[in-house]
Amino acid sequence: MAFGSSTFSDIGGAVSDLFASSGDKAKAQGDFIEAKDYSLASDLATQNEQFAETSTAIKQAQLDRSIYQTIGGQRADVAGAGFAESGSAIDLLRSSAQQGALTKAVAGQQGLIQEAGYKEQAESYANMSQAATIAGNAENDAAKGSILGAVFKGASAVAGLFTGGASFAIGDLIPGALGDSIQDTVQDLTE
Repeated sequence: MAFGSSTFSDIGGAVSDLFASSGDKAKAQGDFIEAKDYSLASDLATQNEQFAETSTAIKQAQLDRSIYQTIGGQRADVAGAGFAESGSAIDLLRSSAQQGALTKAVAGQQGLIQEAGYKEQAESYANMSQAATIAGNAENDAAKGSILGAVFKGASAVAGLFTGGASFAIGDLIPGALGDSIQDTVQDLTE
């Protein structure tokens, strides 16, 4: 058995790749937790959008009632004073109706703006969740690659011990189907 510098280099590389794999797996776990949090935030933003829609509808109904009460009260005042709904009384009622319609329109637009903001927020969080999931999957793939690298470097180190550092196919070290499988894997990776 020969211990050459390449043997120690291969052993060091194998250990390094194993630790890299562990780090990649930890990063993947963090990415998946982040994706879950973004999904939760997206769901909450969607709920807020629905709450804003309901709140706007309630506010619209309250404004309708308020406008009706204001105009009804003015009509009662005009009739109670013995005046007809003409001239200044009509002007007053028209002005109240216009002000009520304007207030209702502004409230409706504010509600739509709020709903659109929540919808955009939900979509943004959904996109961030998807990106974090993709990153987590990439980290898992990197971990698998690091393990594969560690296996081959370790096999190369063992081969160096038995051959004095001579170079030959790793699959030649291992007899039978496993050796053939390793050779096929190496060939697939190098193509």
